[in-house]
Amino acid sequence: MSCNPFLLPALGAAVLLVTGLALLVPGTSAFRPSPAAAAPPALPSRSPEAVAPGVAATAPAAAPSPPVPVPAVVPSAPAAASPAPSAAASPEVMLSGIAAAGDGPAGDPALQAAFSRQHPSDLTAADAEQLGALAGQVWLAETTGAGRERWPAYFTAPGPGAGRPYLYSDVRIQAVAARTVAGAADRARVDLLWVGTSPTGSYGDQRPATLTFVRTAAGWEPVR
Repeated sequence: MSCNPFLLPALGAAVLLVTGLALLVPGTSAFRPSPAAAAPPALPSRSPEAVAPGVAATAPAAAPSPPVPVPAVVPSAPAAASPAPSAAASPEVMLSGIAAAGDGPAGDPALQAAFSRQHPSDLTAADAEQLGALAGQVWLAETTGAGRERWPAYFTAPGPGAGRPYLYSDVRIQAVAARTVAGAADRARVDLLWVGTSPTGSYGDQRPATLTFVRTAAGWEPVR
């Protein structure tokens, strides 16, 4: 079939017109982009291992913990001072073992024990006990004047304290210790400690004294 050459330009213009109209009509899907093409490309996920060396992953900051309440300090009441023990209940004993001065009769047993250790006896127990009791009685007569009639020869003989009017009150024998004189069985010495108040009011504790005794047919007698 032959075509008129004069119709070719008109036919080409018609084809172009139809094509342009098709593009302008809404709803055509000739050039609609696909959903996959419309969505932006997803970025590849990066695991902690994929982080560049030397760059540590930053951990999320922990929430600050609430402040711990501090309990109020309540001052404690001062401890009550314990009462000091009385001298009568527990006599004070010095380093030497002798009770302190002023302890009274309650301190005499400790004083006697220490005095016996310092003056050991070489007499029999019976003689030492008899001489201790006898020396206490003689010394009470010596210091107070009471009972001197029991030993008239001793208190009329010349010597210190014989017939003197200077007498004491509140006399108490605190400790005694008896032993022989130079090992003689018939001669003994008694050392003692005593307490008393002088006529002038001077109080003395643990006053020392020494008495000498000889054994006679009548028993032990004090001599000057």
